Amino acid sequence: MNVALETRNSYEDFVLEKDIMYFRVGEHGLVSFHGKNYHIKKRMSTDQIHEITSNSSFFKVNTDCYVNTRKIIQIQDGKVFFEVKGSESKFASITKLRQHRLKEIMQQHKQETAAPDAMK
Repeated sequence: MNVALETRNSYEDFVLEKDIMYFRVGEHGLVSFHGKNYHIKKRMSTDQIHEITSNSSFFKVNTDCYVNTRKIIQIQDGKVFFEVKGSESKFASITKLRQHRLKEIMQQHKQETAAPDAMK
């Protein structure tokens, strides 16, 4: 009996909210997606770019970079960190103006996750 196992190739078939920490929108529809151990460049249509940039899970930190608000570990010194801070950590730069707003969003996420626990 042959059984084909379905495996997901995270390099080609990634789930935006689950696998991607941040992405950058470049010229001519080229988008660079950054995951935990990889980054992928894809050419996308204007409609596709509009769809991912308007996704509520992502926040615009500067002119071309959007971060996944659910993957952020720390915001400090104009940087958004996604893993343990150190030489191997991934980060994206953020403007001071947007840093304040992102901290507010992060606080809201903490309150949302704490609310169900408080009801138990």
